[in-house]
Amino acid sequence: MMQTLRTPWVLGVAFLIASTLAATLADGTVKDLSARLEAPQVFFLSGLIMAGISLLAARAGTQIGIFTTSCLKTTVPGLLLARSLATVVASLGFFYAIALIPLAEIFVFVGLMPLMSALMSRHVLGESVDMAAWAGLALGLVGVLMLFPEGLSGLTLGHLAGFCGAFAGTVSLVLSRLMARRETNTLVQVFYPNLALAGAAALMLPAIWQPMALVDVARIFLYSGLLFLARWTMVLVMQRLRAPVALPLMNIQFVWMVAVGFVFFGEIPALGTVIGALLVMCAGGIALMEQVRVDRLARLPQGQASPGTAAVPAE
Repeated sequence: MMQTLRTPWVLGVAFLIASTLAATLADGTVKDLSARLEAPQVFFLSGLIMAGISLLAARAGTQIGIFTTSCLKTTVPGLLLARSLATVVASLGFFYAIALIPLAEIFVFVGLMPLMSALMSRHVLGESVDMAAWAGLALGLVGVLMLFPEGLSGLTLGHLAGFCGAFAGTVSLVLSRLMARRETNTLVQVFYPNLALAGAAALMLPAIWQPMALVDVARIFLYSGLLFLARWTMVLVMQRLRAPVALPLMNIQFVWMVAVGFVFFGEIPALGTVIGALLVMCAGGIALMEQVRVDRLARLPQGQASPGTAAVPAE
């Protein structure tokens, strides 16, 4: 039993659940702030706070033997710089998309991220995607579109920003997996991207800074703590799950949104929404089965894999 719990894909799914739950709670925490504060002000403060939490976590982890190096050190500075830039572009892209188009339309772009990751993974990571996995990715996209049946109201700059945010976010996650192959220091992937986000937001502060009440400061601290947990555990996910597997599973968060609306707010979902949620769940299951298959092939002795099938390591 304990051996099963330590299996990479089991740990990856557990970390993914923790990451998406923390991200959902973070979104809920900061939702009210978005009506009073500009996003760069929130990004600046939260980025600095998360960088500070990374330093504290690295120091505490080093003292108790969890980490052996500081979160300030990396063996792949080029990849880290590229991932930090992608994180900044993704954050700003989604911010302007939220400001210009309905939220439901942004999720359509988020639903494209698993397909983007599959295309990037083959060329960047050398991780192939078989036909069953492609079918699961397509099924997940159909499910996301059914969750938000309004579709796109017409292409605008907001839609371009949403696409840029989704593309840059996918690049960031794929680079996170690539870094995980060469960099054992996971906190470095949280510290520098958030520091870069704070730096980019600082350039906009003189024009948009607003005084904050103490309760708003407390909410930003809570938001930052939850987002730190979400981003750190996502790095751990990308160590254990292939990108075309992790991103379809992340779409389960859309299902949780529907469930929360039904349980806590009495919102009765339409039949199409229910079917879409079921399709998203099925797509996540297909992706997970693909990860299990790849892990099993990776454990086979050389030459025992099925003809024509490459055993790609899960790590």
